[in-house]
Amino acid sequence: MRKGARFVVHGFVQGVGYRSLVKKIAERNSLCGFVRNLGDGSVEIFVEGNPTDISRFETEISVRIHGGPDVYRVYREEATPIGKNSFVVEKSL
Repeated sequence: MRKGARFVVHGFVQGVGYRSLVKKIAERNSLCGFVRNLGDGSVEIFVEGNPTDISRFETEISVRIHGGPDVYRVYREEATPIGKNSFVVEKSL
């Protein structure tokens, strides 16, 4: 069963390659959706796919990679799948 989730990630996550990292994590977990920067310095992510893969994705985007982004809060809400067939990095809002 395909599910959807929306995440808003706060921390030092803009200008450090975080969106590219999120894209790699999403693709590794067979998820579709998008990631984009928000005007307040946070990052918005929408994913859809298998619930187990979404949970693993949430764990992976929350972990600080050595020398990488510093994530200090991840907000998650369930969302309706929108029928994406790939994962893309979108323009900032």
